Amino acid sequence: MRPGPVLFAGGSGVVGRAALTWFRERHPDVPVIVGGRNIQRAREAARETGATGAVAIDLDRAGIGLDDSGDVSAVIALAPDHALHGLRYAQDQGIPYVSGSTWLAEAGAEMALFAHRPTVPVVLASHWYGGSAMFLALRGAEEFDTLHSVRIGAVLDEQDATGPAATEDMERSEGSAAALALEHGRRVWLVGDAGKGKVQAIDGRVLDADAYAPLDIVSLHAATRADSIRFDLAIGASSSRRRGGPIAAEVTVELKGEADGRPQESRSTLEFAGGQASLTGLSVVLALPAVLGLDGRTPVQPGIHLPELLSDTDWFLRQLLDAGATIHENH
Repeated sequence: MRPGPVLFAGGSGVVGRAALTWFRERHPDVPVIVGGRNIQRAREAARETGATGAVAIDLDRAGIGLDDSGDVSAVIALAPDHALHGLRYAQDQGIPYVSGSTWLAEAGAEMALFAHRPTVPVVLASHWYGGSAMFLALRGAEEFDTLHSVRIGAVLDEQDATGPAATEDMERSEGSAAALALEHGRRVWLVGDAGKGKVQAIDGRVLDADAYAPLDIVSLHAATRADSIRFDLAIGASSSRRRGGPIAAEVTVELKGEADGRPQESRSTLEFAGGQASLTGLSVVLALPAVLGLDGRTPVQPGIHLPELLSDTDWFLRQLLDAGATIHENH
């Protein structure tokens, strides 16, 4: 990584502050700058997290409001980069770019921009909870010789903290009116009643849910070759809050396939008492050592990268456990 601080674009938001806190805790010697449209909020986030400083940025402007001689070593986009000026800025500066707020239907624009100018590492890290659900599924898949189906259910607590950018992000995804899934080996777009589903929460409740299409769908398809893959999101009280604990992010993974020539099923759960912003922020941060060449790792080369190709599954889940996650597998 070249000298210079890491720019957390959107670092003053709810997920951004969580990511900054985790990054400062894990890499206190790496300088970081909080980038935000509101400079006062960015400075406040910098003070709270011990960041090096704050700058005013505008992802809707060419150059994102920074001059071309900016001393920045990477751009971590934790706010929607609608016009992809953040990615273009990273390409202009010759530095890595990590996308943490792009829905699957939008990722093609980032891929095309890279294809036309394949000069820097571009990490597509907009998986649900930053990739936690996907890694839980990948761990369970290791127990199968052949995996037929993957069903991921997430519960988002209605009282969990979400900022305006996150709310806008969810509304944008709902505007697509369809969710990608795999059924019997074929890609399908779920609309209307087909997009209505159920999620069994950790405490056993069955909640109404809607199909969504985060990047987990295509990552798991590529990694597991499962014929059927679906992601459903339920919004309601988390199991932790219902039993008197704190608001928590929770995920369930249900797998079906074969092992040792016999049909096999498994169910795994992950619960994180820090809530969705903290879990998402931590998970994005776990991809950064490979991107930035930290912890003795060799920085990745220019290319399109995905979190599951940057981190070992067992290592990733151990980091979540060390941070307070509760994981139950194969029950």
